[in-house]
Amino acid sequence: MARRALAGLKAHERLSIGHYMLRRWSLEEDVRHLERLGFRSISLASTKLGVYGVGRAIRQGVEQVRRAIEWVHRLDGDALFVISGGRDGASWEAAARAYRDAYARLLPEATAAGIRLAIEVIHPLRQDLSFINTLADARELARAAGRRGGYVLDLFHSGWERRLLATIRRDAARRIHAVQISDVKRVTLRTMDRALLGKGILPLRAIFRALERGGYRGWYEAEIISDDLERMGYERALRQTRAAFARLVS
Repeated sequence: MARRALAGLKAHERLSIGHYMLRRWSLEEDVRHLERLGFRSISLASTKLGVYGVGRAIRQGVEQVRRAIEWVHRLDGDALFVISGGRDGASWEAAARAYRDAYARLLPEATAAGIRLAIEVIHPLRQDLSFINTLADARELARAAGRRGGYVLDLFHSGWERRLLATIRRDAARRIHAVQISDVKRVTLRTMDRALLGKGILPLRAIFRALERGGYRGWYEAEIISDDLERMGYERALRQTRAAFARLVS
């Protein structure tokens, strides 16, 4: 996500589109269609970048993040999201210590490159991806790293939590490094079954108000992953997402 483009933009203009929302398009198609439709920002996924050669593939662990810092810096990116991975039999505390130490080691490198290193919270259903499943987990690890530690607020993964609005107001200006937006269906058993903005049960208008009044000035990345979106077509979904977002943040 581009840093310089943010200056002076109002909330409804800070909409970014995530790669995972456009699963069938290539990187070239993403850029071409988003530019044609008037979007200002794209959020890049390392999995899509990786198909363009071994030289861009990201290795695991600390070296993976270091390489990602390099390409985010070259692309004038704003933030890099880091997922912990599963615990693989370790206790939560032992896994958290290892992640905390690695995050603290990498944070100065990201800061020196002008990038915010954001801890990503993942829904408890996906223990294969992450053991950091609540905002309390992410906030604890971010605070341990010092004043520059922060996390991603993903509304699908965290929109169900208690005291959400109070947490947002407290962290909007400093700890929330990025926001990923979608809605949550009343009934679903899959993390890849998300609702379009305004079509689910989240209090989106109140969430956006808390973020803006709390001092958040970053991008809002649409990450609406669902078979519904695939059936309706990307262009229609993109236009509907932009219109809904503008209405909800106004």
